Amino acid sequence: MFKLKTTLIVLLGLLFVGPFSTALQAQPQDVDAVVTPDEIEIAVGGSVQLEVFAFTIGAAGRTPVDAASIQFTVEPDSIGAVSEDGFFVAGRHVGTAFIKVRIVVGDRVIEKVVVIIIGHLPRPFFDAAVVPQRALVPIGGQQQFEAVVRKPNGDVVEPEHVRWEVIPSHLGEISDDGLFTAGNEIGQGKVIAIIEVDNLRLRAAANVFVAPPATAAITGNVTNDDGGAPIAGARVKAILLGRIHWVVRAETDNLGNYEITGLVPGDYVVFANAPGFIGEFFDNTRLYREATVIQLEDNETQENINFGLSEGGKIAGTVIADSDSLPLADAHVVAFLRVNPRIARHALTDENGDYLIDGLPPGSYAVKADAVGYHAEFYNDARDLADADLIDIAANETVENIDFALGIASAIRGVITSAKDGAPIAGARVHVFDAPFFNHRLPIFRETRSNENGEYIVQVRPGGYYVFAAAEGFNGEFYDDTRDLREADLVLVFPDSHTTGIDFALTPRGSISGVVTDQATGLPVIGAVVEAFSENPVINFATTVAGFRARTDSSGNYTINNVPTGKYLVVAHAQGYLPEFFREAATKGDAELVSVEDDTEVQGIDFTLERGGSISGLVASEGDSLPIAGALVKVFASNNRRHLRTFTGNDGAYRVDGLPTGVYFVQVIARGFFSEFYDNARGLANATPVEVTAPDETDSIDVYLEKKERRRGTIAGRVVSEVDETPIFGALVIAVRPSLRFPHFAFTDPDGNYEITDLAPGRYHVFAWAEGFLGEFFDDAERFRDSDPVFVESNQVTGGIDFELAPREQTGIYIVRGKIVAANMGNGLTAEGPIEGALVHAKTNGVIEANAVTDANGEYVFFDLPAGVYEIEATAAGYEDAAFAAAVPVSEGQDAENINLTMTIDNVTGVEDDGGALPEKFALFQNYPNPFNPQTTIKYQLAQPAEVTLKIFNVLGQQVRTLVNKQQPAGTYSVQWDGADDLGRQVASGIYIFQISAGDAFKVSKRMLLLK
Repeated sequence: MFKLKTTLIVLLGLLFVGPFSTALQAQPQDVDAVVTPDEIEIAVGGSVQLEVFAFTIGAAGRTPVDAASIQFTVEPDSIGAVSEDGFFVAGRHVGTAFIKVRIVVGDRVIEKVVVIIIGHLPRPFFDAAVVPQRALVPIGGQQQFEAVVRKPNGDVVEPEHVRWEVIPSHLGEISDDGLFTAGNEIGQGKVIAIIEVDNLRLRAAANVFVAPPATAAITGNVTNDDGGAPIAGARVKAILLGRIHWVVRAETDNLGNYEITGLVPGDYVVFANAPGFIGEFFDNTRLYREATVIQLEDNETQENINFGLSEGGKIAGTVIADSDSLPLADAHVVAFLRVNPRIARHALTDENGDYLIDGLPPGSYAVKADAVGYHAEFYNDARDLADADLIDIAANETVENIDFALGIASAIRGVITSAKDGAPIAGARVHVFDAPFFNHRLPIFRETRSNENGEYIVQVRPGGYYVFAAAEGFNGEFYDDTRDLREADLVLVFPDSHTTGIDFALTPRGSISGVVTDQATGLPVIGAVVEAFSENPVINFATTVAGFRARTDSSGNYTINNVPTGKYLVVAHAQGYLPEFFREAATKGDAELVSVEDDTEVQGIDFTLERGGSISGLVASEGDSLPIAGALVKVFASNNRRHLRTFTGNDGAYRVDGLPTGVYFVQVIARGFFSEFYDNARGLANATPVEVTAPDETDSIDVYLEKKERRRGTIAGRVVSEVDETPIFGALVIAVRPSLRFPHFAFTDPDGNYEITDLAPGRYHVFAWAEGFLGEFFDDAERFRDSDPVFVESNQVTGGIDFELAPREQTGIYIVRGKIVAANMGNGLTAEGPIEGALVHAKTNGVIEANAVTDANGEYVFFDLPAGVYEIEATAAGYEDAAFAAAVPVSEGQDAENINLTMTIDNVTGVEDDGGALPEKFALFQNYPNPFNPQTTIKYQLAQPAEVTLKIFNVLGQQVRTLVNKQQPAGTYSVQWDGADDLGRQVASGIYIFQISAGDAFKVSKRMLLLK
């Protein structure tokens, strides 16, 4: 999945806000632009025209102005293509496209991001939404939002917990129950809900606008300029030239009249167009820069905003394949004015290969056609614009037979059908992997989807490939007819040739069904969750990370659909009940496996659940005993560390039930407080165990938290999901000074923020880990030795130590546990003691599947691995990395115990700290503090003598300050910047880039934020 890096998000405005951001912080606020649409959903293979409206801001209002240049780029570039004039055509790939728009007006640069969601499928188990989806809130006003979760059948599911966030944060505040209170500035952004249900973490969002009430309106009519006849169905839109993206549309009736209501007071330009006509701005101009700005006041209606449209010229033709003369559907055709390529019109061909481009102003046009799997060409049979035949268009003229016969490019083609009845499968997913570098966990080289006839085509470069196809309700397979990649056929592709016949006949999957009842009463258990975990996993790119699951209905019945052939461990669990495996087994080792065949329903997989015990108590502040609402409470089983979690209510009370008889530990995490275990313990080693006897309640397990206060040095940052930037609550962050090898812990709050305080000055290595995610060292490193050190100074905050964690791809039900100990340096054999705070990896074929972290006893546990064979590797600051060479299998109900590792102290990085051994590599470290005002420190290290320059630039690439420009010996250096330029002038708040060059071998840049 495409990942928009944090640096890009910071530079362009938060991903969720995207084009909502105004000009870059460093730019004077006298120029801005609107890009429309700013966020849109389109179908696979669909298209959308992006438009840019730049304007200057003066005392009298907004004035339209032409941009000197507009550049569109799409990320990832594999998901679609965007033309120079902003026409985006999606590929046959479900996902999200981010269109970066760079607008230059004079010497000003404005950058926006447009979010295009392409053919998103419904969630496999739940659909989450924030209601209302779009809200306009007056300055200082309030709006109640609600998080709604539905099953695929539309039934509403009550969330277990909802956390709210506003992006950008200055837009307003939102309470724990979703009540948004607008700030005192006009703006727009997102209200985000992070929803927990059935141990799943869902994200939903709504658009929110802070502005005066939308009480203004515009009315008028649209007629044919030739004769004055009304034009029905003309489209009229009003575009606000302001700080929020407010575009309102209407269509004319049979008399050509329209009314646009719901307009926020402000300055607007109005545009009208109709099929076959040339669009124009009010008042009677085709040029945006000449548009008349309409100023609307509160409750004002401006009438007679009328348009007289002229009929434009038309270009029509057909696009076929040169090889067989068959029509090409969904080919892209563009006609652009030769003297001004920014005046362009686009069309996609229909199933017969026909296209029509209308509404063309008179002029001379170049026409170009392109299609997936074929070489693009200009009319007539020209590869280059210089050789193209131009088409002269007069008003109301139609030029026909502008046809194209496109030559073949290298591609793979085939048809996907059902093996059951031969019916074509529309929307099937096709993944193409580059064979020389094939690994089932490496990025997909190309991806597409089949059309309504089951046909697909993927354009690739010549070479060898493996092809995989899957569809909802069908088993995925590799070409040719195998579910094992080791048996897949290599597909060869030659230059300018289609490799055809790469067909798939997919087999329908099976299902598991049954009923869940209360063992004591025999009554149905409503809303129980039943999960099936594969015992014989195969590489299947269509499998969801949450496995296979279903919820019981009002009669206690369930059906798990879309289950591949194989054997499964099936388990049922429900609120207040003990989990149970089939059949009536308390553990997976005693469970009976359920066998599923293709296209069959396995019935009678029933469960009778028993009530479990519970732990309840209160969470309050240690200083004043006031209850803490929204605190995260984790209850760990002492035997396997598996845990259940809940959140405190407004009264600080919590209750965790469905616990088997046993011994547990209780941990609480809350914003603004130190994390704590019951009873008054900072770590698990000193925690007081809590005994539970099912089905009884163990109450009064109260936890009093100490408020956080910064002591000595501090490391601070944020932990979010790399997929959608959603904050991760309860993530563990550990900082270790290699010379001391003692871990310092912190947990993230509901906003994903953390602080590790009370740190002595020195060099630390930091990593973050959270359940359901893959842990990593700072900055984006798998191992300690590859991580960037973080420098801490006395009574200073080293900020910006942020993490974007990747979600785990697979989850399961198996446990691997062991212990990590240090070897005595005397003989290398005698164990010196346990290693706390080591990050442990579970790998398959060298790829990390999951992580665990060692406790004070050096013990680690993976408790949710899929069946399979794993390699275990540990990494810890101050130690050499150690890997467990032997394979560790888990399957058939059997976990893996006592997988112990011994690590050796690293004499190079472990003994020496900041000033001892010379650096082994060149490095530039993140500044601290960050953000800063007005002073920050930049550290770097040189592995050998070099001519060093360290410079500060603004986001336009203009040099602001030179901090270092001289020859320096190998070593570690630090330099301070006071926020002034080379002339001693204090610079404005905003984003700045610091860049180091050390000889010819090392050149690195990083970003920092100055906030005043």
